[in-house]
Amino acid sequence: MPYFCVVLGFVAVVLGYLAALRFAYRKSAKLRDMVGCVLSPEENCALDLRIASIVKSCLWFLVIHLSITFLYHFADLLFFGEPLTSNIGSAVSVLPLWVVLLLPPVLEETAFRLPLKRKRVYITISAVVMMFFVSALLFSTRVYDITWPRLLTCAAMVPIAWFWGYKWISGLRFRAWFWSLVLFFSILHIQNYDLSAMDAGEWLRVILKECVKIPSALMFCYVRLRHGFALSVALHFFNNLTAFLLGSLA
Repeated sequence: MPYFCVVLGFVAVVLGYLAALRFAYRKSAKLRDMVGCVLSPEENCALDLRIASIVKSCLWFLVIHLSITFLYHFADLLFFGEPLTSNIGSAVSVLPLWVVLLLPPVLEETAFRLPLKRKRVYITISAVVMMFFVSALLFSTRVYDITWPRLLTCAAMVPIAWFWGYKWISGLRFRAWFWSLVLFFSILHIQNYDLSAMDAGEWLRVILKECVKIPSALMFCYVRLRHGFALSVALHFFNNLTAFLLGSLA
């Protein structure tokens, strides 16, 4: 009975959270703009560099990202008892801390948010960085290990993306391209886990955990389109730094 009450209480909290978001959506023009942007994304939307607008976007990002992350981790511990362990800790032990904090935001934003503006050079750079991530899976290495096979694979992407990839991607509907980047960003994070040692249930748990990143990915895309690439990188860095600090205190 106590466990049932905890689950029932969690469901009530989620419903209350959704009701609060709905109320905020009705009252906040910024939140309505964010939702409208991700539901009907436009590649050439007007750039908004007003300080007040940027601050509101960052605050809404933090509110939604942190609340969804908290609800997910509470539910995960409630149903599974033990947190998932990833390979991120090994990267921290091998690389300097500033690299661990700075490199992922720069590379991930370059791969998944830079090409939201579909210029040939942006798409080519993005393809190279994406291949850098994918090559870690292909060659069974850690994400930030630099090897010659990985470098050659990334170099091979340059002419492919420049001459063929750009033409194909520029012909896509922008909404399809937008959502492809969002989903690829979320799912690619499964490489942070040792999937070979997991059963089907653990696979499903990992996929669910990474799908929780979709709302954050959507908001990063909004910031990139509305406020520019530099701010999306800065916000991503701040988000990772906050997660690291909270993890250090836990």
